[in-house]
Amino acid sequence: MKIFTLLFVTVFFVTATSHAQVSLGIRGGYINTGLESSGSGYAPGTQKTDSWQASFYTNVPLFKNGYLQPGISYIKKGAGLDYAVSHPVNLFTSGATKLKLQYLELPVHLVYKVPVSFGKLLVGAGPYAAYCIRGDYSVAAYTENKLVQSGSQRIDFKGSPNIFGTNMNLQRWDAGVNFIAGLELNCCLSLSAQYGCGMMDIDQSADNNYKNRYWGVSLGFFFDREDW
Repeated sequence: MKIFTLLFVTVFFVTATSHAQVSLGIRGGYINTGLESSGSGYAPGTQKTDSWQASFYTNVPLFKNGYLQPGISYIKKGAGLDYAVSHPVNLFTSGATKLKLQYLELPVHLVYKVPVSFGKLLVGAGPYAAYCIRGDYSVAAYTENKLVQSGSQRIDFKGSPNIFGTNMNLQRWDAGVNFIAGLELNCCLSLSAQYGCGMMDIDQSADNNYKNRYWGVSLGFFFDREDW
């Protein structure tokens, strides 16, 4: 996995320094994130949750209308956790309720752009590698079917399990594929939609399988344009 990440970093810096027409952009916006889960272990179901992401990326001309866009993103993934367990009267129960994972992500997108009168339409896809720089989860306690206390715990990625009340054993590394579509306006602004499909099981426990999923919309800005 370290070799895979090193490859992404190398591609990013080589393309950023070896082409005279390379342009730099930023984008960020809303994402709806969750976990695709499967397995037979004692682990919660998951729910989608709202979050955000921001990124720097370069735009490298490769061929007519074709571009390579390596970059680096800060993205907050995660999910709501649902045990589907009721909270009976006179019984104290507790468990994790929300998972928050902060990633540094290195995507490399191959993008095709179609010129139009007001800018360029674009579609693209490409792999990413990501490293979780911090993980947290919320914990709630109930008694007599009422919430009596809540708090947050840092994930100890060296621990096993590392989510309270489960056998989940989350790891820091992730990898997958992103798909992107959007519009670059002539005023240097861009609008895009993105879908991220994690291919790696981020839970190292034997009985569970969790993969990151998200979709989002972003607003971006080019500091310069390769066609200006």
